[in-house]
Amino acid sequence: MSDKPSTRTARSFIAVAGLSLIAIGINLLMTWHHDVQLYGLAEQGALIGCETSESVNCDAVNTSAYSALFGVPIATWGLAAYALLGLVSLSAARGVVAARNIVLWMASLAVGCSAFLFWVSVSELGFVCAWCLRLYAINGIVLVISWFGGGRFVLPERVVAMRTLGKFVLLALIAIGGERAYRGSLLGAAGEIDLSAAESAVAASKGGFIDPKGEAPAFSFSVVTEDRNQATLVVSPDDAWKGNPEATVAVVEFGDFECGYCKRMAAQLSTLYEAYGDRVLFVYKHFPMDPACNNGVNNRKHRYACSAARSAVCAQAQGRFWDFHDLAYKNQHQLKPEHLRGYAKHLDLDLSAYDACLQNRSSASIVVGDAKDGKKLDIHGTPRIYINGKLYRSGHSAMVMARAIELALGADAQSANTRAKEISLAGNRDPAPASQEMSSMVQVGDFSVDTFEAGLDEKGAATSGKHQIPATNMSWFSAKDACEASGKRLCTEAEWVTACQGKGAVDDDGDGQTADDMIEGTSYPYGDYHERGRCWDARPRGKDRLVYTGEMAGCVSADGAYDLTGNVEEWVGDSPQTAVLLGGNFETTKDHARCFRRNDTYGPGFANHRTGFRCCK
Repeated sequence: MSDKPSTRTARSFIAVAGLSLIAIGINLLMTWHHDVQLYGLAEQGALIGCETSESVNCDAVNTSAYSALFGVPIATWGLAAYALLGLVSLSAARGVVAARNIVLWMASLAVGCSAFLFWVSVSELGFVCAWCLRLYAINGIVLVISWFGGGRFVLPERVVAMRTLGKFVLLALIAIGGERAYRGSLLGAAGEIDLSAAESAVAASKGGFIDPKGEAPAFSFSVVTEDRNQATLVVSPDDAWKGNPEATVAVVEFGDFECGYCKRMAAQLSTLYEAYGDRVLFVYKHFPMDPACNNGVNNRKHRYACSAARSAVCAQAQGRFWDFHDLAYKNQHQLKPEHLRGYAKHLDLDLSAYDACLQNRSSASIVVGDAKDGKKLDIHGTPRIYINGKLYRSGHSAMVMARAIELALGADAQSANTRAKEISLAGNRDPAPASQEMSSMVQVGDFSVDTFEAGLDEKGAATSGKHQIPATNMSWFSAKDACEASGKRLCTEAEWVTACQGKGAVDDDGDGQTADDMIEGTSYPYGDYHERGRCWDARPRGKDRLVYTGEMAGCVSADGAYDLTGNVEEWVGDSPQTAVLLGGNFETTKDHARCFRRNDTYGPGFANHRTGFRCCK
């Protein structure tokens, strides 16, 4: 039945149609976001209009188990629902009485769904989605407007109800077809890949460690969680593992590739594997500190942790998880997707299979599954190590864990203590105090580099010796002149990186730079992981100053060069076009003063109290 609508009625339902268009736009955005996050190859940043905070996280909400219905994103169902709402609203604005009532019923249903989804977000996920909240507000406004415009809770006639339902089905099929087509463009042929059978795709490798074949051995332990609850730790068939599959002792790690403590723990666990690999099972489970793939954490602490975990899963599919694991931790400062793919290439993986694996939902499911296991154990950070179910956090040494392993293997307390003392962390070199008699230069391959950061004599020529005041306020031009005045030259970037990392630098990407590439040697002059106090770095801004050259006995490279990281930031480059500062300075924060600290922010004429140099020959 139709009648001539009042001005209020017409305007009300035209407003509802307009709100429906806005809602359609939001659902298009959320459908895109859902599919890109779960099936897209490229790592995505924060969704526009939804900045992550302690209570807001669109990534976590829109990729959770509650974000899809029958395998279709809820936002895609929303596209059909709001398209129908818009069409019915236009009919109501033209005077169709039944349409007014249908709009009111739809708005009521939408408000009810909004309340339920909001409850799920808060109680189950611990986050809300900013765009979802906007939709909830639209639903509430539509309910008020449709009542104000004359809609009533009168059941429509059967034929009208069936016709409306038919329209929804048609619109849903169109929306789902579009979503599936877009998802297919992301997946390509990857949707047909069976990751469980991927061992057959193991590439021929140039050495390295080949993962053991087969599923992870079945293990489960009763665990007292961090919150003092009882839980069960289960080793899943798709977990990465190595060691003895028949062992009675298992070491299970929950890790995050972007976690600095995990990098340090990786060195500890490597020591344990060398000692016990023939008697103990070692298992790695993913716990990225990013709610986009881990609903066990509240805030995004590590931007690239999810993509790094998925990449490791795809390396595991080709039998190279542990080598990829080692490369990712060694190069922890470079975990963008292009870097991760570079590590896959370095390991001679089949890159087509690697790319397809990343696009496959299964690789994400493995990461999400591990994270859910961690959440059940009340894990609040990484790394977390379980030795036959007993928890060890970051900070525990290889010796402490070796004692636990010995006891689990059946050793008595005295024997366990003795054996554990023999297990020491192989990694960072011992400090080597410099002396006044040391040579002013050390040989590194086919060139020599100053043993110490350069100072200046009264004529402005570069000098190198222990307990000197390092030259500061040096531009690239003045550093070049000082080196040439002493019969030397400025180091090239490749030479400086070679001296710092202890191995020949390789320009992996062919861009003429080496401090932005994969680490071939060590991350720091003294070893693979940062030790506070080894070099003069991370000093409070404005409170400390430089130290004399050679004062930091621990800050020495494999070839005997001191202070390559920290103290002064050093100019390198054989031309103004290649000029760059390397190594960080005494104010460089946290563990960022490293061999691969490349500062190209400033031009060659820049100079301040933190810029210095050393020479090569």
